[in-house]
Amino acid sequence: MRVFLIFIGFCLLLSCKKSVVDTGQSYDMIVEGGINTMYKEQYIQLKKLDGLHSNGMTVGVTGATVQIANGPNTIEFEELGEGLYMGKLFNLKDTVGNIFQLRIALNGKVYEAQDQLVPTVPIEKAFLPVEKRGINNSWEVKVSKHLFGMKTSNKWLIVPQKDFSNEDISTFRLPFSYSYRLGAPNVLNTLLGRTYNYEMSKKDSLMVFKLSVSPRYARFLYNLFQETEWKGLLSAVPANVEGNVSGNTLGFFYVMDGVYRTIPMKDIRDSK
Repeated sequence: MRVFLIFIGFCLLLSCKKSVVDTGQSYDMIVEGGINTMYKEQYIQLKKLDGLHSNGMTVGVTGATVQIANGPNTIEFEELGEGLYMGKLFNLKDTVGNIFQLRIALNGKVYEAQDQLVPTVPIEKAFLPVEKRGINNSWEVKVSKHLFGMKTSNKWLIVPQKDFSNEDISTFRLPFSYSYRLGAPNVLNTLLGRTYNYEMSKKDSLMVFKLSVSPRYARFLYNLFQETEWKGLLSAVPANVEGNVSGNTLGFFYVMDGVYRTIPMKDIRDSK
């Protein structure tokens, strides 16, 4: 379903305050999306800069042939319009740790990318980037947007169950968090400590979604934030962050293993 696009179309450009697209440079297309094991339907979004505008606006790329292969398994994508392509995921048995290959054919050119399916560590065995503090008869919940020096790199979505709706996913504005094996970058920027804050009742629960990311995708995200959200006053001019798609393209094709749990407030750690 399209409402799940945000989970598998990782909003590489919408997650940041500045676009990674340099309006002075021409690109064949921008590739967004990949594989998310949580859902049967998978999406790839293809865009290109609109030459009629000088502010970096994009339009969908149509007429492409899109495939994702993993060994003998192949997903053939159907064009839905406006540059959005959808395919059905095959049985993932024995594919954990394997490489998935993206192939896009367009106007006589072929663009390729690959990423690895890294298994997700169960949520109950991971450090959650969330804590609570009692205020009157409710809880103040704080979710960290960035965590560094963790055992694994992951993408998270942690929101109050009472506020979560599948329809919200289609808005491309959900409060995602990120954990990295790498340490904090050497920048003087208070946004490194950014949090999402909620006020919840004692009986509420949190919806916790955890998505694994490959080492290469984690490095891409880390570099992307250094060129966008983590920029300080003394930082250099933003640069285009190199993705993993061949040819004259931007973006990153990823493969993510996803799990989720509903966690009652009593099981969330207290603030120190």
